[in-house]
Amino acid sequence: MKTQYISLERTLLLIILAIVIFNLLAKQCSKATPNLEEVPKVTIVRDTVWQTKVDTFKVQTLKYQTVYVDREDVSVIHENLPTTKESSTLLKAKVYKDTLSNDDIDIFSYNLVEGNLLDSEISYKLKVPREVIITKTIEYPKTYRSGFYLFSEIGGNQNRFDNISLGLQYNRKGKWFISYRANLNQWQQPTHNLGVGVRLFK
Repeated sequence: MKTQYISLERTLLLIILAIVIFNLLAKQCSKATPNLEEVPKVTIVRDTVWQTKVDTFKVQTLKYQTVYVDREDVSVIHENLPTTKESSTLLKAKVYKDTLSNDDIDIFSYNLVEGNLLDSEISYKLKVPREVIITKTIEYPKTYRSGFYLFSEIGGNQNRFDNISLGLQYNRKGKWFISYRANLNQWQQPTHNLGVGVRLFK
C-alpha cells in the first residue's frame, strides 16, 4: 500500500513538472511569433465637419438715433446738444446700429450718417469652433495569460467537517485548466484529486 502511495505521488509530481516545462516552452514560442489577436483596434472620431454656406443679412435702415457729431472729429459724439459755445461746431447726424445673427456668427453694424456717410464699422463674433478636435480611442482586446494558481478549500456538512484541501491549478490563457487538490483532513491517508476544465463563454 505504501509503495502504491509513493508511486501515485511520483506520477502527480511528473505531471506537474511536465506542465511547468510545457508552459515555459509555450512562453518562448509566443515571444518569437507575435500574437495577431493583441493588435489594438484604433477608432478615430472627428467632431467637427466644416460646411460652406452663404447667408444673406438685411440691415435695418429705418430705426436710428439722433446724435451730435463734432465737425472736425466724427469720433466725438454727443447724444444731447450741449448748451455751450461749442454747440456751433456740432452737426446733427443719425446713427444706425444693427445686430445680424445666425447659428454660426453674430455681425454688428454701425453707420453714422449726416447726408453723407461720416463713419461706418462692422464687427463679428464667430460661434463655430476655430479648431477641429479629433478623439482617438485605442481599444485593446482581452488577453489571457497562462499561470499557476494555488488554492485551498474548506467545508463539510452538518454531521461532519471533513474537507480541508490544498491545491494547485494551471490555467492555459483562459482556455483550459488542469488542477490537483489534496484533502489534508486525514494526514495519514490524504485524498488526491485531479481536475480538467475548459472555458465555455468568452
